Amino acid sequence: MPKLASTFVCLALLIAACTPADGVQPTTTAANGVPVPSITSSTLSLPPDGFGGHISVGIDATPTTLNPFDPGALEAARTVGNAVWATVYDIDPLTWERIPDNVTALPTSYDGGIKTNEDGTMTVQYQIARRATWSDGVPMTGADLAFTAEAMRDLASAGNPNVDPVMASVVSTDSVDQIAWVTFAEPSLSFEDALWIILPSHALAGTDIATSDAATWPSGGPFRVEGGDLMSLVRNPNYWKSDEAGRQLPYVDSISFVESANDPVGPFANRTVDVTRLPETADAVSRVADLESDGAELQVAATPFMEHVTFNFGEGRAVANEASFNDEFSFRAAIARSIDRETLLTSTGVPWSAAIPGLLIPVGPSAFDRYPFNSTESRSLVSSLEAVNEPRSVLSTTINDADRPLLAAELAAAFAAIGVAYETNLMDSLVFFNDVLPSGTYDLGMWAWENDGGYGQTMKLLELFDPTNVPGSYSSWGSAANADALARYSEIVIEARITFDADQFENLVGEAEEILAAELPLIPLFHRSSHAAFWSDVVTGVTHNGSRSGLTWNVELWQVNGE
Repeated sequence: MPKLASTFVCLALLIAACTPADGVQPTTTAANGVPVPSITSSTLSLPPDGFGGHISVGIDATPTTLNPFDPGALEAARTVGNAVWATVYDIDPLTWERIPDNVTALPTSYDGGIKTNEDGTMTVQYQIARRATWSDGVPMTGADLAFTAEAMRDLASAGNPNVDPVMASVVSTDSVDQIAWVTFAEPSLSFEDALWIILPSHALAGTDIATSDAATWPSGGPFRVEGGDLMSLVRNPNYWKSDEAGRQLPYVDSISFVESANDPVGPFANRTVDVTRLPETADAVSRVADLESDGAELQVAATPFMEHVTFNFGEGRAVANEASFNDEFSFRAAIARSIDRETLLTSTGVPWSAAIPGLLIPVGPSAFDRYPFNSTESRSLVSSLEAVNEPRSVLSTTINDADRPLLAAELAAAFAAIGVAYETNLMDSLVFFNDVLPSGTYDLGMWAWENDGGYGQTMKLLELFDPTNVPGSYSSWGSAANADALARYSEIVIEARITFDADQFENLVGEAEEILAAELPLIPLFHRSSHAAFWSDVVTGVTHNGSRSGLTWNVELWQVNGE
């Protein structure tokens, strides 16, 4: 697939070219700094030059609801919902940092936005951007955010799967004008990811939030639902953001979504849709790459899903491999340095990035970079092992995901090259995740962890690898030989859990990542990638986002060429 290399676009250049410097760009600029013109009948009926047009977007399924708390909501709801929801923050597509959206800034302990109280609780202050307005013309206020926190508290307490459990710890709220205060039972930074949306209290008070028809909610985004049709959106006339020229966003008049689950590339190739997210297959990416000469642009972004190989140290590994060498650090380091990621991806045709990912720190330089590909060093490490029999590994993984069997089979060459016998054990994902992992009856395992860099998911992974707490199903890493490192790791978990100082949390996570990389209980392989395509002669301003913000995260900046 020679064209694959050209598809890895430089998102930094795209952002610089397509994003206005006004607070909707991917920086930490306060949202309240956006210049917003007065909304009058003339500006609504006669939009400035450069506005207008329609864009069609391919989507993998038709959402049945745009209510993000409805247990039956499809993933497709986020693609549409990004255009109508009032969110607290977006996620930068490059750094995965949280960007203030309808609030002036994300709260920190440095500016007084996070405070602890004498009773051990923690109070967080938010300020809604002063121009923020619902599509029905009602101002967005602190009361809306306080209402949202209470609603999410009730949903989390009831076990709603779409609400972070940390929201169940909300003990009280208050608000005055644009300011809201939310008090949690104990200090934690996880709230910053959990409280991500703002609900219109004037429209939803007294309703069942979990099942309410979100198509009828006033919009807080750049578009609103047209006539109850979740696949048809029109410009929100009261959207408060503007571009650097002072022109009210969004640029386009309307967006329609077209279901293309059976063949996402087909409708794009025949120009039925202007923008689409692609299935993560080599064939789909290659088909669009073949259209680049006709004006198709292909963008790739890393997702929060990190594929890895884990070494099992528990006794159950003997079921899969009686001759396991996982206890030997030299063996683990040999395996880590035997993997040529670029060659592995090229050989299998899996369209992911070859950069070595981190685990607790998913974006930026990785502590695991200390294990670059070096087959000569790997062979030397294997030769140094005091082994009666030839070293051997058995890799267990799922057969359902097409990429894993391909990668598992191709890894055989890497093991053979350093003198390690190797075999694979492919099984149904239900068996793998519900039986093999919980029972710890594997030698090496390959699956994916999710970490979008937020406090919540980072903390969950940090706790998961705590050697005093982690279940034996995952790795049971740790021995007397690394007792000091294990003890320090557990201390880090305790300190990170209760801090509300962002810098301290970052330093603790960095220290924990260094310990994991030094001890090597797992080998991070790849960030799974997400691809999007658009016709550059039709649309500009599209910047794909592999985080949960998704393809439509900056839809207010999309433009139709020639309008």
